[in-house]
Amino acid sequence: MAKPDIVIIDDDPMVGELSRDLLTDAGYTVTLVQDSLEALPTITAQMPRLIITDIMMPGISGMDICKAVKSDPALKHIKIIVVSGKSYDVEKQRAFQFGADFFLSKPYKMESFSSTVKTIMEGSSPAQPPAQAVPDVPAIIREDEVAQASDLDVGQIRLTVWGARGLPHVMPNTVSRYGRQTSCVSVETKEHIFIFDAGTGIVELGREIMEKKLYYKDIWICLTHFHLDHILGLGRFAPIYDPSFSIHIIGANDPEKSLKEVAQATFYSSFSLTKQPPKAKIDIYEILEDNYELFPGVKLSSMYANHPTSTMVYVLDILGKKITYAPDSEIWGDATAFQDYDEKLGGFVRGSDIFIHDSVYTDKDYEDRKHEGHSGLSIVVDFAVEKAQARDLILFHSHPDYSDAELDKMLADARERIQVKGYALNCHLPLERQTFLLQGHK
Repeated sequence: MAKPDIVIIDDDPMVGELSRDLLTDAGYTVTLVQDSLEALPTITAQMPRLIITDIMMPGISGMDICKAVKSDPALKHIKIIVVSGKSYDVEKQRAFQFGADFFLSKPYKMESFSSTVKTIMEGSSPAQPPAQAVPDVPAIIREDEVAQASDLDVGQIRLTVWGARGLPHVMPNTVSRYGRQTSCVSVETKEHIFIFDAGTGIVELGREIMEKKLYYKDIWICLTHFHLDHILGLGRFAPIYDPSFSIHIIGANDPEKSLKEVAQATFYSSFSLTKQPPKAKIDIYEILEDNYELFPGVKLSSMYANHPTSTMVYVLDILGKKITYAPDSEIWGDATAFQDYDEKLGGFVRGSDIFIHDSVYTDKDYEDRKHEGHSGLSIVVDFAVEKAQARDLILFHSHPDYSDAELDKMLADARERIQVKGYALNCHLPLERQTFLLQGHK
């Protein structure tokens, strides 16, 4: 028997047979499978060009079939149409997440069914999930409304902290002067914007970009790692839902989860915080330890951090200034022949104009939390001067359980240490939306 063009999987005899007859009349060779448990063996044996599958079936669902086919190197080239009366937008997004090439709602139009199948079989590009407006997101920027990319002068660099706290085990009921949003820092020039991490702080940044019409054609988002407090806000970053933007997401793969998988789960999973697919153009850049020239005069360097999971430290060299972002990085302060992280990091970040570094714990608390992946205050202050040779230190990733009084004391203790040791270092524990302005080369 010749290999069929199409395998249809549908437990409803009426719909399955109607679909088979329509496609047979159109000249295709078709196999109908009514027991979903026989679907994968049939597909493997017959190797069709196209699969048409229902979602809700006893045995194995159409989503599971789709996922199994697209994750099998021998089968993933086969195109898939998901046909279902369960046509919620979130189900359509799940179908595309699992590799479907098209989603067709039941009841479909019999007169156009065969032509739709022909288009998918012969087309070179998969269809995309339907785009809908996101609630509470401002309207798309029109060309006649586009403002100057930034209020900055040529050569100026503005760093803004949008979130710098860790994620607590229980949501706090108290207000903090330092804010409660998790990791997100933006670096802007007149022409470009770079965003480091997509914690909850990125949500307010996205609103400001839209409301103030700060139009950057390209937005670069650099993720240090995939712990929840560093990616929680990504799905609610407003520019992602505006086709005026191109969003470039940079990060390192982890053995448990790739950067692409994180993006797919954020934008298309039914368990994500957003139920709408992106409208912006999304690019994924999976990186290793290396140096990357993004633009003339703009270089991004990456190094693996001393922190659980594959975590990056980033250095942004921009307009002659050096900005280090290391929100999750444990400096041990006692380097040995078996632990050279401090020396390696010191060489990587040396000469930082702004050194943003993990300083989760007070000295007292760090004694009980050593070698868990976060740094203690005094070790960071000493490192910033002796190894990083930094001009400004921004204490980052503040412990979510610390009160404002405890954080005030941490900053006071850091500044006292700087004074006692005669260090030339400016030290900050940032409030949300606090900005730092640098003058780079024009």
